[in-house]
Amino acid sequence: MTWTSPVLPKLYSNDSDTNPLGKPIDPDIESWIASLINIGAMVGPFPYGFIAERYGRKVSLLLIAIPHIISYVTFAMSKTAYLYYFGRLLGGIAVGGGYTVLPMYVAEVAEDSNRGTLSVTLNIFWTFGNLLPLILGPYLSIFWFNIILACVPTSFFVLFFLVAPESPYFLISKNKMNQAETSLLKLRSNNKKVVEDEIRGIKSELAKNESQETFLSLFKTRIYLKGLLISLVLIIAQQLSGVNALTFYTQEIFAAAGANGLKPEVSSIIIGLVIFGSSFATPFVVDRLGRRFLLLGSLLGITLAHLAFGAYFYLQTSTNLDISGISWLPLTSAVLFAVTFNTGLGPIPWTVSAELFPTSVKPYAASLVSFACWTTSFFVTKFFIDLKNGLGSGETYWLFGGFCSAAWFFTFFFVPETKGKSFQEIQEILER
Repeated sequence: MTWTSPVLPKLYSNDSDTNPLGKPIDPDIESWIASLINIGAMVGPFPYGFIAERYGRKVSLLLIAIPHIISYVTFAMSKTAYLYYFGRLLGGIAVGGGYTVLPMYVAEVAEDSNRGTLSVTLNIFWTFGNLLPLILGPYLSIFWFNIILACVPTSFFVLFFLVAPESPYFLISKNKMNQAETSLLKLRSNNKKVVEDEIRGIKSELAKNESQETFLSLFKTRIYLKGLLISLVLIIAQQLSGVNALTFYTQEIFAAAGANGLKPEVSSIIIGLVIFGSSFATPFVVDRLGRRFLLLGSLLGITLAHLAFGAYFYLQTSTNLDISGISWLPLTSAVLFAVTFNTGLGPIPWTVSAELFPTSVKPYAASLVSFACWTTSFFVTKFFIDLKNGLGSGETYWLFGGFCSAAWFFTFFFVPETKGKSFQEIQEILER
């Protein structure tokens, strides 16, 4: 997701050794390169959700690596903006699939007691992936930068194929009991009695939802509709926080701020390191403090960060005041945003979404939530520059802060606590 931050400045260069396109891009090409990943991510949930339901979570996750590899190799070899469009679109399909299937897989292989911890651990890897381009991108050619990135999904494919078991929920739903037992023995322990008890529990849960559910079931059943509404509001709020606008344009935002005496690429690396470092805290507290508490604290922190960020840019662009005395504010605000986003609004909407639905409709719900996420992300990233030009930089960040304030009230009144509860208990909460 941070791939654009070091690449876009290079594509504006007149130096053919730096810019493989041979001539500088314009703002329109820039906005398409930044935002097309979201178009692909809108599409990705549906084929990958279908594959996950028909052929298994493991097969679906393995197939996510292929478009990623092709897209990075395309970027490495490309001499035209159209191939960049193709690579971003293809990579986006894999991103949409990953955000759909991976939370589902983790929720199904985890135990109730540590499901939240394992689910938000995904955020550590998201932040590490976002840190790599910020560290490597400014100092490598576009060719070698993308070749190195292509090694990541390649390694994943090999390791996941060799190590990971299939989801026991999927195997039991397909009546593959021997394979489900083998999977659980690998996931839990070699205690066959423990595994047999869990198989009985999973079969009981699946039996309660054994009627043939369809995509339309999400809208016909009141419990599913409540879960869908909560999931959609949280995931849309995640994107309306402006996270991908800040992620995609990190280097350019700090260049525009022109503050703190640090080079924009150095400020970007600092933010990447802060995001990565803060991601380690959430797994330790999500099953102690709960999802609601972390979401509320996160939304409050993001709102304050946007207020400060907006104030700096408003003073810079709309007044004649000397702001050299607060040159530290953009970086500080970005750090506050990174830490608070990472401890709540970043990982927890995906965790909650994976917990609110039974296995029978989970692939449909995951696909729809992921689609909503990337549709919102597309509009935020595609029109971020237009929004800043139309409203003003400061006002744009205040708008993001306003969305987060509204999400805080929604969370306070409507989002249930799901920590440590089984899927059946969560369904009963929604029913009440």
